Amino acid sequence: MKTDNLTDNERVTAESAEAENGNKAASVLGKFKDVQTLMQAYTDLEAEFTRRSQRLKELEKGNKADTASDGTNDLPSLSSEEELIETALSNEKVRNAVIGGYLKGIAAAKEVPLISGGGAIPAPRNTPKSVKEAGILARKFLNK
Repeated sequence: MKTDNLTDNERVTAESAEAENGNKAASVLGKFKDVQTLMQAYTDLEAEFTRRSQRLKELEKGNKADTASDGTNDLPSLSSEEELIETALSNEKVRNAVIGGYLKGIAAAKEVPLISGGGAIPAPRNTPKSVKEAGILARKFLNK
């Protein structure tokens, strides 16, 4: 009898181990019932991703072509600075805008900056200490 119990216990333990492994596999697979279903779903997903990537690439190409042909870039392609200068000078609107900006910059440079905070340091007063020094200062003042 002891052997029967021992065999039954081993069988129960083996069955519970298989059930636990099955539960772990089921929890890893999530909503998929087996590995084959999971692989099929992955293959379908991969194909859909490829289709969407190709569609996105086509849309990006079309978008680049639309922006190039919509006429917003009216300037010709310029290969050098000299051509850019000639083109800018030939357009009166551009020329006036450049000259106006330059004149505003010059006018702004002539403004005296305001001193904020603190005060100016006065020069020491130069007062004569004697009549002789007063005479020297008077001669300098009158000769100028």
